[in-house]
Amino acid sequence: MPLIIYGKPLGAALPRPLKELWEFFPPLKEASMKLRDIPVKLLNPKGLLYVGQKEYAGTSPVDNSISYLGTDSATTCHIAVLRETGSGATCIGHFDGSATYKGVHGMLKNIMDIAGSVTGRFELTLAGGFNDEKRISSQISDELLYEFNSHPQDVHLMCATISDMNTVMKESTPFPVIYGLGVDMKHREIFPATFVDRGPDYPLRNAMRMFDLQDSFPCIYNFHLRRIVVQPFNYCVDDVSCVDKFINLTDKEILMKFSTSPKQEPPNFVEDFRNTFIHIRIHPTPMKSLFKNGLPRYYKQSPEGMWVDSGHSYR
Repeated sequence: MPLIIYGKPLGAALPRPLKELWEFFPPLKEASMKLRDIPVKLLNPKGLLYVGQKEYAGTSPVDNSISYLGTDSATTCHIAVLRETGSGATCIGHFDGSATYKGVHGMLKNIMDIAGSVTGRFELTLAGGFNDEKRISSQISDELLYEFNSHPQDVHLMCATISDMNTVMKESTPFPVIYGLGVDMKHREIFPATFVDRGPDYPLRNAMRMFDLQDSFPCIYNFHLRRIVVQPFNYCVDDVSCVDKFINLTDKEILMKFSTSPKQEPPNFVEDFRNTFIHIRIHPTPMKSLFKNGLPRYYKQSPEGMWVDSGHSYR
């Protein structure tokens, strides 16, 4: 079945231009505007499962260790939240336009695994992107809609605050309205959010995204083990050779060289970039210093709801 929007199939052809999507489906427009107007919440690290760019993770209300799912720092990137209504199993993914097929299919597989027997329906919320000059956002919007629409599983699109719908003008320059989303697992609420902490091994996970030759889209949380899992990987020697050069770039140079939307990036973009390359300089051979014997890195939650290193064992 195709993507279903308030009881109506999207159909084989995506709307052109994209803004017609909200005109064809007025309830979708209403829901999308409503999400945009919710005030941004600042979430602390306690009980938070945060995913970065090109990552996804899922859980359900029976998982007492996770109170919130979240991701932010999305400019042209998009955020997808998928929920199975029967069990409350919920997955969040952060899409940058690469490996979209892997991310969408991974999220659906993850939800089915967590839910076990599916008794409800699959509901999808999309947010992110804006009317950028290079039209990168609209391309990602199209790719996400296409992949969910092509999957055999029925998926109900409940909200799409993306691209045109997620744009606000500031002194004649377009900016995203929503940069991040949070999901309250207990109350099943989705809202704009930002975060003071982005989880364990965040610079290492960023390095994986930058230098992963397999173009993977990893699930960073094992629901059954209740562990964040960072899988082993290595850098290419040529990539490490220019680390100091990247670290010493000015803020403006980093934004201009490495951002798809330098004017619109949140304040943490430059800091995250530098931290990633500082991490690479400290650990130039991660398979030796971080992934001993080729084993993943595991993190569990402490009784206080904070992630703590459990080494290379999930026990």
